[in-house]
Amino acid sequence: GHFVKHRSLWNNASAVCINRGPRNEDMPYLKSSNMHSYLFAYELPDTVAMLTLEGELYVLATKKKIEFLQKAESAAKTAGVTIHFLHRNKADGNAENFETLVKALPTDENKKKTVGLLAKERSINEGVVQGFESKLDATEDIEVVDSATGFSLFLAIKGAEELDLMKKSSVLSNKIMKHGCVPRIEAIMNDEEKVSHENLSSELEGIIEEPAKINIKIPPDDVAACYNPIIQSGGKYDLKVSAMSSSDTLKFDIITISLGARYKQYCSNIGRTFLVDPPKIVNERYETLLAVQDACLKAMKPGRPVKSVYQAAVAYLRESENEDLVSHLPKNLGFSIGLDFRDNQLLLSPKNSLTIRPGMTFALVCGFQKLELTDSMKKSTSSESAVQNLSTHSLIVSDMVAVKKDGAEILTKMAKALTDISYTINDDEDEDEDEDDVPDAPDGDAAYARRIAGARGGQRQSKRLAAGAAAQQETSEGAAEREKRQIKLMRRRNEERLRELARASARGKKGGEEDDRPEELQAYGRPRDYPEGIQPNQVKVDMANQCVILPVYGTPVPFHISTIKNVVLPDPDNATYLRINFYTAGMAVGKDAPANTAKLIGKYGPYASFIREMTFRSLDSANLTQAFRQIMELRKRARILEQREQEEANLVQQEKLVRTKNERVPRLSDLTMRPVFSGRKTQGNLEAHTNGLRFISTRSEVIDIMYNNIKYAIFQPCENEIMVLVHFHLKNPIMVGKKRQKDVQFFTEVVDASQAVDNGRRSMYDPDEMDDEQRERQLRKRLNQAFKDFCKKVDAVAKRNNYDVEFDIPYRDLGFTGNPHKEMVFIQPTLNCLVNLTETPFFVVDLADVDHVHFERVTYMSKAFDIVLINKDFTKQPWRIDMIDNADKDPIQEWLTDMEITYTAGPMNLNWKQIMATVAQDDRFYMDTEEDEVEEKEAGWEFLRMYGKDDDDDDDDDDDDSAFSDKRGRSDAEDEEELEEEEAFDSEEEDESDFDADAELEEEGLDWEDMERQAILEDRRKGREGGRTEGLDRDRESRPRNKRRSQQQQQPRRKRRR
Repeated sequence: GHFVKHRSLWNNASAVCINRGPRNEDMPYLKSSNMHSYLFAYELPDTVAMLTLEGELYVLATKKKIEFLQKAESAAKTAGVTIHFLHRNKADGNAENFETLVKALPTDENKKKTVGLLAKERSINEGVVQGFESKLDATEDIEVVDSATGFSLFLAIKGAEELDLMKKSSVLSNKIMKHGCVPRIEAIMNDEEKVSHENLSSELEGIIEEPAKINIKIPPDDVAACYNPIIQSGGKYDLKVSAMSSSDTLKFDIITISLGARYKQYCSNIGRTFLVDPPKIVNERYETLLAVQDACLKAMKPGRPVKSVYQAAVAYLRESENEDLVSHLPKNLGFSIGLDFRDNQLLLSPKNSLTIRPGMTFALVCGFQKLELTDSMKKSTSSESAVQNLSTHSLIVSDMVAVKKDGAEILTKMAKALTDISYTINDDEDEDEDEDDVPDAPDGDAAYARRIAGARGGQRQSKRLAAGAAAQQETSEGAAEREKRQIKLMRRRNEERLRELARASARGKKGGEEDDRPEELQAYGRPRDYPEGIQPNQVKVDMANQCVILPVYGTPVPFHISTIKNVVLPDPDNATYLRINFYTAGMAVGKDAPANTAKLIGKYGPYASFIREMTFRSLDSANLTQAFRQIMELRKRARILEQREQEEANLVQQEKLVRTKNERVPRLSDLTMRPVFSGRKTQGNLEAHTNGLRFISTRSEVIDIMYNNIKYAIFQPCENEIMVLVHFHLKNPIMVGKKRQKDVQFFTEVVDASQAVDNGRRSMYDPDEMDDEQRERQLRKRLNQAFKDFCKKVDAVAKRNNYDVEFDIPYRDLGFTGNPHKEMVFIQPTLNCLVNLTETPFFVVDLADVDHVHFERVTYMSKAFDIVLINKDFTKQPWRIDMIDNADKDPIQEWLTDMEITYTAGPMNLNWKQIMATVAQDDRFYMDTEEDEVEEKEAGWEFLRMYGKDDDDDDDDDDDDSAFSDKRGRSDAEDEEELEEEEAFDSEEEDESDFDADAELEEEGLDWEDMERQAILEDRRKGREGGRTEGLDRDRESRPRNKRRSQQQQQPRRKRRR
């Protein structure tokens, strides 16, 4: 059928020859061999097969081969093909058979006999095949053409059975890479073995040919290696499929591995890069490579030209400002694969104009080659790492892809995220190890004795004190190193934010200011549209059009309800009064005013006249009383409507859920959803469908969460909590009940949160209590496993339908206790967020939205501190976490540095509302100069630093401190007076920063005034005893001067804020 319908692809041949020459084991992927395997399920060497447009198939072969093919004669007739068998005749050299074949050639519409051959294989043909092709060349009225493109496209489009074989072949390659290659590589690194690339390639080839070595039970006859696995490292890389593994020893730097397995003649291919101690630039390039692969996958849709795949890769690199990587792309990004491992007619090159069709399978090979790696790029890597020896490197990610009607599907599912292929074997820190060998006598004995005793200046020191001193020194060195990294990070982040704001400003200019334009009010187009029954001197309320019609000199004038500020109906006397106040210019509009009304007043305020108040009097109270009630009801409705519109303003229209049919749907039952639809609890089942998740409650309430609307998916197992949960942080909010929600959670309680604790004491050996604990442990384990399996199934369903849903698990060991919402909770970081998911309201901070982190109340006296996470959008107030224990400060700062988030610290709480308003108005906030571009200033958030940004500031502080010393000739009285002022300032700061938070945790009873009076009395008593002056002197000596100096420097700034 393909030959008849697409003759142009076969070079307009009227007949095609599927001739198979002699068997050649060195060339396993000949198209003639693949065609024989496809048509006859067997390779028939030294056989001539010719198919005509009329459906006549002529086969010239030996007797045994003809007997083999006669079994398929009836099946061929059913398919509309008639087979004619010609027995080989050595007597006349098959001259008669050749004549028969030539006479059977049909003529086309141009009265020509055109025969399609595989031109590249003619040079290797021998015997009967060579004789027949020579006969065709010698006949004058026959034209011989090359039909290789037709053969390629015919084999490229696969049916359901072939796609199933391709999937099994891909799974085989995937398992060999995952369970055979990766464990071997990890074992080599752990044991520090010296293995050559060639030997490792041979080991992998042995696994491919004998899958039983990794517990894959497949007949060995059905499996073969497509090529010798390619292993490369040490700076010598070649991304071509023809590359060979060298005899060099495997280096633990950047390792590229490609392998291919052949299952029942169908080929597959997979390639991965493994990064050992990678520098940051290599990580970034690898992430870019994964994004390039995603762009290629999106381009692999039926109907598009093959070259669009390469073009999509180039377009992504240019759009993502990585145009320098375009020149490092290989000449093609893959090839068609199947019975033929690599079809040259269907290369994913930038010039291939053939069309992608459903049923095609490709090996998508994305990579960057010959990337430069300079010394400055390797600074973040340990000096002991093998990466330090690289000057260039390459990256490769190769997967099997099947093209379906709705897009491309990856068949090799092995994980390739950066966290899955990255290893660290050399730490940055150099640890000093104690010498265990006993030194030589005599001098060595003394040194050895001192080392055993832990001598310090001739005195012995206990191991506990020595360990404490070492830990303190390590902490100090770590803090100093963090501070250096933070200064560099702050400088780089300032530059990045400047570029981001410039791009955002450019986009904002294109978008215009349509959102700030007010909507003109128009209730009626003309007076005839007024409602019926309007009296000339009567107040009328039109509920349908949201208008109040008021008489003005006998003329009914409509006023929209949004223009009315309030309405007053005083107690009636002899007459009833109704006073209506309107929003006007020249006075505060108020935050309760409709947003559109405020915009209209701002627009018309400079030149229009406004009615401020209208009062109506009537002897009959019925009409005005009714109007008052209707106006109040109409204002209430308008306010509710506006609130609903504001809530739904940023809602994005979601696609409809496509339910999975004819397939088992992953499901979690008996879940509780937060937030609730209505009432106390919302319980139901959660299902994973083609393009999203659906929750159906027991009251038949439905909520759909689309995969493409999930920004972060989090799975939190039950360890110390009372619940196991899955949480979805959405890109765009959805309506749950009548409220917009950006976070949706589904959980199951392991222990009832409202379970009462028995007051009676129970023994730890009580068998009932032991049984309860055992059941609870088993329930936790079972629920954790059920949720984990569900997450894996959701991930698989999403990937199968070209969506990306990856579940994060919070890092419990990095968690800390804090107060984000007036309650102490346990906060944990994930890969992308900082979260508390067990208590409501949820606390979810996207780290991508955090511009800077500031630590407040960081003093020597405070036992706790606060964290302020500043949003990149300065119009939004920062997130706060209060009352964090001081022991968590260093781990949090270390984690922020690893996440490349800048932080500063200060001794007091700041007025962030005022700071954010000031920063939002500063166009040069991230620049290090003032508007004159000459005067220097602190860039970005550097002004929040407690001690300055470099060592020079510390030197200046010392100089300033020396200016207040006795060397300047100042008297003791003056010094004492100054120290008392400083102490007063210190106590004032401690009042503001420490008392409000720490005192609540320590003791209750006395308020601040009582405590102050008590302190004064205590000081007077000590003064009478004669110890007050000595105590003050000791306090002056022990007080850190740097801290005092930093507080002096901050005092003027704090006064300006007031």
